[in-house]
Amino acid sequence: MSDFYCNQVLKGNVAVSVVFETDQVLAFHHTQPYFEYHIVIIPKQHIESLSSAHAVESTLAVDFLKAIHYVCDKLERENGGCRVSSNVGDYQSTRHLHFYVHSGKRLRNEDGSPSENIG
Repeated sequence: MSDFYCNQVLKGNVAVSVVFETDQVLAFHHTQPYFEYHIVIIPKQHIESLSSAHAVESTLAVDFLKAIHYVCDKLERENGGCRVSSNVGDYQSTRHLHFYVHSGKRLRNEDGSPSENIG
């Protein structure tokens, strides 16, 4: 499975709109959003998933919480609330730890097809 975040985002091959950044973590608008407001938060080093031992390394965990806090606070103030999620193992579309923070109307279904809620 290709690692979109390492191979494309972190190498600068895909332009992203950055929302929050530290030395270890990058938060940006999803390149193909499933919701009106859809932010992706990733570590800048390759970590496969939340079940990986390095995922809970203290300084990285603190940076993740800072990023999640910043994005959640912004979306709550702007939209009244949001949802935070992360997939692990076979549920991942790319094997690189990432969190989604999203709110607003669903634009696409889980399979990527347009949502009936559009329009």
